[in-house]
Amino acid sequence: FCVTSATGAMSLLLLACLGVCHAAWEHTTTALDSVDASTGSKGRELVMIRTFEPTDAMIERMVRIRHECSPGREVMIAVNIPEIKDDVYTLEELQQILDNQAKLKEKLPPSSVVSYTSSEIKGAFPLMEKLELRRAGLAWNYHDEAIYLAKRKFESGYQSRTGQKWINSGLWVLEDDVDWSGNWNELLNKYSKADFVSSDLKQKTFTKQLKVKSSEKFQQRFVLKAQNATEGYVLVADEHVVKYSARFEIAMHQAMEDGCHAHSEYGTATIATKLGFRVEELDQFETWDDESEDYRIKSWTRGDNKEGNQRELMKKHFEARRREGRAILFHPCKW
Repeated sequence: FCVTSATGAMSLLLLACLGVCHAAWEHTTTALDSVDASTGSKGRELVMIRTFEPTDAMIERMVRIRHECSPGREVMIAVNIPEIKDDVYTLEELQQILDNQAKLKEKLPPSSVVSYTSSEIKGAFPLMEKLELRRAGLAWNYHDEAIYLAKRKFESGYQSRTGQKWINSGLWVLEDDVDWSGNWNELLNKYSKADFVSSDLKQKTFTKQLKVKSSEKFQQRFVLKAQNATEGYVLVADEHVVKYSARFEIAMHQAMEDGCHAHSEYGTATIATKLGFRVEELDQFETWDDESEDYRIKSWTRGDNKEGNQRELMKKHFEARRREGRAILFHPCKW
């Protein structure tokens, strides 16, 4: 937002509060810390749920996922703390986001929650300063860099709590507005042999519009090319539920540390394919017929379909599948 003389003092105050709030996320110690002080035993997969503005229902979903995945998997929450940006958030919107984020530690052990900012991502990867897109910020567009930073913070916190290093045994990353009408552990178990898992994988020509969202090193090393083709292509994928095997995660970290960065909708799948990792497509999402009335529920987030009751219709659709005992992935679950 733009600071005016009338709001300048308030803006500076909120900026200070943001800094204090982020510091509080890093150093919070409460009675809840003992809830899972001994968790994270060796050899378990990590499940990371990424969030920015969690609703009460999303937080309850996180609690349920944590319960369903325990004790076989460790679940952590990665919180993107907002920073003041011109024309992006109003003061009121920023305060609402912070209030919603504060609720996380009322329901979840603080040791399971880590936070990060776009500034920290740029600190870890200075090249991201050039690649930052105006819309929504770094973490929204470049998931891998945010995941890298959040995972490092989790590992540091785990070692501080237990005196042991976290052993990398693979990583699942979930968005906060995706849900599964069955047991999450059963879904994740289906893809135990894959190195990279995502949904709706497809080829896309590497156009100028995509090129500006990647570094030169990514373009040189990872853009794919068919035999005798004049144009390169990338693999585009949805990112609602993604898996990284331990070995693929290490390769991704090495690529980023070497200066290879790309918008995560095409960067991750393309790198996995180019390096020869085992890629599997997640096909567990609810199917929607474009001609059916129910398709309007699926597409309620689109600009031409924002009727107020669409969130409730999606929720009812999801809950009906749970009652029926039908395990299906749903997105977006923004109620």
